Amino acid sequence: MPTLFDKVLIAIARYQKKYTRELLIVIILITILLGSGLKDMTINSDIRSEMPGYLPIFKLNDKINDNFGGQDMVVIAVKIDESVNSKKAVRDVRDSRVIESLLFLDESLRDESMVQSVTSPASFFRSMDEISNDNVSQVIEKNPAIEKFFSRDYRMTLVYISADIGSDDVKIQSFIDIVHEKIDYTPKPPGVKFGITGSPVLRASIFDLLKSDALTTLLIAACIILLLLFVMEQSFTRGLLIFIPLSLGLIWTMGTLGWLGIPLSIATVCLSSMILGLGVEYGVFMVTRYKEERDKGRNQSDSVETAVHGIGTAIIGSGLTTIVGFGALSLSSVPMIQHLGQTLALGIFYSLMAALFANPVLMILEEDFEHNRTEKLLKKFASKREIHARRPR
Repeated sequence: MPTLFDKVLIAIARYQKKYTRELLIVIILITILLGSGLKDMTINSDIRSEMPGYLPIFKLNDKINDNFGGQDMVVIAVKIDESVNSKKAVRDVRDSRVIESLLFLDESLRDESMVQSVTSPASFFRSMDEISNDNVSQVIEKNPAIEKFFSRDYRMTLVYISADIGSDDVKIQSFIDIVHEKIDYTPKPPGVKFGITGSPVLRASIFDLLKSDALTTLLIAACIILLLLFVMEQSFTRGLLIFIPLSLGLIWTMGTLGWLGIPLSIATVCLSSMILGLGVEYGVFMVTRYKEERDKGRNQSDSVETAVHGIGTAIIGSGLTTIVGFGALSLSSVPMIQHLGQTLALGIFYSLMAALFANPVLMILEEDFEHNRTEKLLKKFASKREIHARRPR
């Protein structure tokens, strides 16, 4: 005796056969609605926001930042450029020309509102009217503390910039661009090159890497999965019938994250390829079972009903266990792990829904399209034969 669950799946299959085009319109509208959230997708490169803020150590850190202001340190490394082969090239960062360059950069950076302080060897030479190699040597002898800015071989010196930039990636990138502009504008002696690093710079680099990796891994995974579908199904059409609903599930997932304002992080940035890999099996089962029923000579309605009922029961059970498994990560104390589990669970849910509702609709429409095209070709061929038969011999 069929259960209520069986009756629901059978009813879904019959409804899909009866209202195929209407359901396609609904699927398109849902895709447009959820897909519009893609424009609001963001990537969060701040690892601190993905840590458990309720722990005492993080609470203390937040309290310090609130009371004393959070400070981000940008470090400019001024080093000898070995590639410059010139008699005038600098070979020691204690050279007076390097100090003059640092003084210019120091004063330029202090004019920026976001800069709280600049610390460098130039701090010891601000009061001097004229800088020469002899003056530099005298200042270094009188101020042993200046040695901490130089490497042991005197081939590199550092400039520390303290700024309250915050966690906004756009603001961080803007500040880094300003520092680069200041460096480019600074007169430099031959044989010296400037580099920039520090936590804000590393965050910006991580942000760029995350965006690049997210796109690269998605494209690679999509191409390989699509190629494997073509090979396994031995049909470009059936491969696309599996891949298109899978892509819809991915669009729905990412769009929902955008609507909910949930950013991608280091843990979730490559989940697109994971969702494709985990969710593809549902469509494979649905299309393969439908093909088997059609190959047995059963009509379209019975084939859809058998596929949705038989395979639907299996993939719903498989999908729910996967969703529960990923959903259990929500119990983690680390927000990064929580977001990973929640996002993957959402992605599997949408992949399951796409296989259950979109796959049958597309299979029916594709078969109807092929049938109508074949009929038109046959009618066209028959018409040509009839005209040819009427011609006098």
